[in-house]
Amino acid sequence: MNKRVAVPTPSEKSVLRSRVKSVLHLLTGNLGNALVMIGSIAFATRALGPEAFGVLALTLAVGRVCERVVRFESWQPLVRYAATEEGASDPERMSRLYLFGLLLDVVGAAVAALLTVLAGFILTSFFDFPPEMVPLVAIYAIAIALNLRGMSSAVLRMAGMFRTMAYIVFLAGLLRLLLAAIFYWMGSGLMTFVWVWTICQVVDALIYNFIGFRQLARQGTPSPFRARMGNLHKDFPGFLGFAFTTNASSALRTITHEADTLIVGALTDSTEAAGFYHIAKRMAKVAMSSGEMIQMVVYPDLARMWAGKITESFRRTVVGVQGLLAVILGGVILVTIVVGKPIIGLAFGSAFTPAYAILVAQLFAVFLIMHSAPSRSALLAMNRPQYALGASACSTAVFLAIAINTIPAYGAIGASFAHIGFGAVNAIMLDVAMWRSLRRASASQVAPEAS
Repeated sequence: MNKRVAVPTPSEKSVLRSRVKSVLHLLTGNLGNALVMIGSIAFATRALGPEAFGVLALTLAVGRVCERVVRFESWQPLVRYAATEEGASDPERMSRLYLFGLLLDVVGAAVAALLTVLAGFILTSFFDFPPEMVPLVAIYAIAIALNLRGMSSAVLRMAGMFRTMAYIVFLAGLLRLLLAAIFYWMGSGLMTFVWVWTICQVVDALIYNFIGFRQLARQGTPSPFRARMGNLHKDFPGFLGFAFTTNASSALRTITHEADTLIVGALTDSTEAAGFYHIAKRMAKVAMSSGEMIQMVVYPDLARMWAGKITESFRRTVVGVQGLLAVILGGVILVTIVVGKPIIGLAFGSAFTPAYAILVAQLFAVFLIMHSAPSRSALLAMNRPQYALGASACSTAVFLAIAINTIPAYGAIGASFAHIGFGAVNAIMLDVAMWRSLRRASASQVAPEAS
């Protein structure tokens, strides 16, 4: 008996074409944002020099670490629950769901801002961090307190407005580039550049929320500000647990994705090393952002497919995204090996060329991390956030074990070696769990048909 090969239906093909367009828009916006981001950093490095730029990198790292430790990734549970609520066509209930996410955003941002100020004081008082960081961290905490975009991000993702999301980021980056250029020519110092990064992040969040609330009004969903607040936990059972689990997973990723800059600064006793590492991380972030944006496009579809038990389409989507990411990141690595060093010297100055070797190692880590990103989205769509959290915990333990031994011995590049270990363990664990779940789901669907 011949095995029937699943062929995409016309509707699946139209969805695929739509998602490819969304990916292209996101990549175009991401490329533009990458160019303006590199330009902003270039003005900052030339205005401040290696040591002061290292202080700027440490200041931003403190805020980002504190934000990601306590901030709820509210868009993740919102997307999953909104995908199951769409069929009910109940605007009031959908509004209350988004209110739930907005409340998490507000609480998380307020706590993160307070924690940022406290962390700045502790690091400079009890550890060997520059004392001038205290007022700088307090300034950047303003951006943390106003970074309320989880709910709006979920609204835009569910509406498929990925082009809009890409260009919001680009506009904020363009503003940062303009301000950085102005203050570079004015000969401004470190505090001014911290204000530049703070203001631009606030503008980014404000635009996100403006468009998000406008989209809710367009689709007929009442504003969450007018939604009934009582019994949210009972009306959406499991939502808060899902949010706490994804937050814990995000907090673990923070150790590897943001706190690593602070770890480099602490274990090398050098703000310059932290600055070199920050540049390499920001440049590698360009490639990682491309993968994250592709994942952003497919996650709502994965949630809908799994809810509708469309297992074969689910599998094809994950495999296709992993293949696309491999091609993109493989090309980025090759280009970086060939022309990365002269580009760093041209953009940031010859004093920053030590960032080249760190960047190459970091990109190999990004390749592994991005391979596992679709698997992680798949497991979240399968309602298995606990396993994703466990994989993050194991991978983070591997990262710390490697970092503690390699950073003192090899400098900042040791953190990139630790990222490679993290990415390998995470990719293996998530892929194995995803494929096992897919096999079980396929078997459970075949069994009733056979009977």
